[in-house]
Amino acid sequence: MSHELALTERRTEIDSRLEMVLDAADGQLAPAWTAILERDNRWFGQLLALSHNAVAETSDSPVVVPAATAIELLRGYVRLRERLIVQPGDTAADSLQWEVTSPLLASDFLYTTAYSTLGGLDDNRIGECFEVLTTVSDSIIEALGRTDSQSTPSSTEYCSFIDDTAGALGRGAAVIGATLADVDEPDRDHFATLGRGFGTVCRIRDILASDGPSVQPGSAPATRRLRQHTKQRLQETDRALRQLSSAVDGDSIRTFVAETVSERPADSVVG
Repeated sequence: MSHELALTERRTEIDSRLEMVLDAADGQLAPAWTAILERDNRWFGQLLALSHNAVAETSDSPVVVPAATAIELLRGYVRLRERLIVQPGDTAADSLQWEVTSPLLASDFLYTTAYSTLGGLDDNRIGECFEVLTTVSDSIIEALGRTDSQSTPSSTEYCSFIDDTAGALGRGAAVIGATLADVDEPDRDHFATLGRGFGTVCRIRDILASDGPSVQPGSAPATRRLRQHTKQRLQETDRALRQLSSAVDGDSIRTFVAETVSERPADSVVG
């Protein structure tokens, strides 16, 4: 088995590729840079790589970092589209200091570039990965489309929104990574579950720790519901990790998930 990149090494490689992609954006697409740089932990790209490495005989094969770059580009798209849900005139929205046209163009650029980046890979499983990315995109677009920025969603609706955006991204990252390593079908389902849980928990954790613009309902009952939802997704993620077959080396991904979701005190996320 080849040398597996450290998280910092892989993050540097993903950042380098993102910069190459974004250099193609002109000045009108500045929000694309902002959306990518504001989420510089590269959790979803790392999840893709670690899912691949858990299954593959050769760690960090040449297609892994480009595929991780594609999922991070889609993550930037989601971030921009979520922020556009906040209406002009709202205090949080005013802080964006963007016209609507610029972030719309930038988000479209990130979306199409995510597909072209994945499509440019030379691997016989890219067709399957495209299907996964399309399913993820459909989930995200449907979730964004049913969100009415003029009204506050219920707690249940908002949890579903997070599952269908950040959760879908996490599911896609894990499944694409495992698919590139030719994962067996039962384990593929487990990667999907752990990826969804990871993405959802990370997003809720950010929401509860941030005062930034969001479509979240702000009441105390809503916060309790988010914490309950986090607890449920954490339990599902843990179960999926335990159910991975003996053919999967889950140590690195298990450590990564555990450390990532516990970067802040547990009682700030679950309760």
